[in-house]
Amino acid sequence: MSITNPVINLPNGGACMRKLILSVGLSALLLAFDVTAQNIDVAVQQNEIFAQINDLTIDVSEFQAIFRNAVRQKYYHGKVPAAELEEFRQQVADDIITQVLVHDQALKQGLQPDRKRIDANIDAFFLKNAANPALQAQRETVASRMLETLERQDLLEKMEAKIKDLPTPETAQVKQYYLDRPDKFTEPERLWLSVILLKVPPYAQESSWIEAQTVAAELKQRIESGEDFAVLAKEISDHPSAENGGDLGYLHRGVLESDVQKKIETLAISQLSDPIRVLEGVTLFLLNGVQAAQLKSFDEVEKRAAGLLYREMQEDAWNSYVENLRAAANIVVHE
Repeated sequence: MSITNPVINLPNGGACMRKLILSVGLSALLLAFDVTAQNIDVAVQQNEIFAQINDLTIDVSEFQAIFRNAVRQKYYHGKVPAAELEEFRQQVADDIITQVLVHDQALKQGLQPDRKRIDANIDAFFLKNAANPALQAQRETVASRMLETLERQDLLEKMEAKIKDLPTPETAQVKQYYLDRPDKFTEPERLWLSVILLKVPPYAQESSWIEAQTVAAELKQRIESGEDFAVLAKEISDHPSAENGGDLGYLHRGVLESDVQKKIETLAISQLSDPIRVLEGVTLFLLNGVQAAQLKSFDEVEKRAAGLLYREMQEDAWNSYVENLRAAANIVVHE
C-alpha cells in the first residue's frame, strides 16, 4: 500500500496544481514501502470527481488513496468490518473537508509551521529506520513528502489550538456546571465485602471443584452457627486479603465478575453468599455494609469540574468554528 500525496486539480484550465496531504504519524510513512493492496477494491474511472471544496477538486482515485491509508492506520488487519464501512467512509470524507478548510484558514491568517521541530522529527524518523535500505534509497523523496505532510499537520494543530485558546471559566460558571451535572460528581454506591477463597487450580479435575464447594458450604454453616468469619478467613482463605480477615474494603459495582456481582446484590447486610465458583476457585462472600451514592462537595471537585467545563467549552468552540467554515464553503460531494 503506497502512501502518496494526491494531486488535487484547481479548476483553472489545468495550469495550476496543489497537493492535499492528510495528517499522518511518522510511522505511517513506512507504508510507502508496502506494495500489497488490501481490502478496498473499487473500480474507479480516471478523473471521476469525488468532491469539490471551494476551488479544490478531489477525484475518486485520490479519495481512495486517502481512504486506504486511513484504513491501514485505524484497522490492524487493513480491513474495515462491513457494518462499519459506510460510516468510516463518511468520517474520512468529513475529515478531508475539515482539514482542507482549516488549513486554508491557517494560511490566510499567516500561521507558520515549526520547521525546527519538524526537521528534528524527520531526522529522528530516518535514524530510527536506518536499517531500511528501500527507505534510505528514496530518502530525498520521502523527506519531501514528510515535510509537506508534517507542515500541514503542524498548521492544523496550531489552528485548532488557536480556536481552543479560551479564557478560563469563572468560579460561578464552574459552580453552575457542577450543579447542572451531579451525575459527573457523584461517587457510585459501594459495597463493603469480605471473602474466603478456596483455591482450585484451573486445570484440576471436577472432583476437586466439588470438594472445594463442599468445604465452602461447611464453612458457611459454621459461620452462620456463630464462628467468626475473619478468624476462619485468616486460617483457611487463599486470598491475599486473608491476613486482614478477608476484608476487601469498599468496592464499586463492576469491580467483581458480573456473575459474582449479581449474586452479591441479592445479599442483605451481614448475610453470607452461597459458595460461588470463580476462576481462582470457590468463594464465600460476606456483605458487611453498603455505602450509598454520594454527591461530592463542590470544594472537593472544583478543580476537576473546571477542567471538564473548559474542555467542553473548547470542543464547543472548535465544533462551532468548523460548522461555520463548512456553512460558508462551497462543498459538493458526489456519492
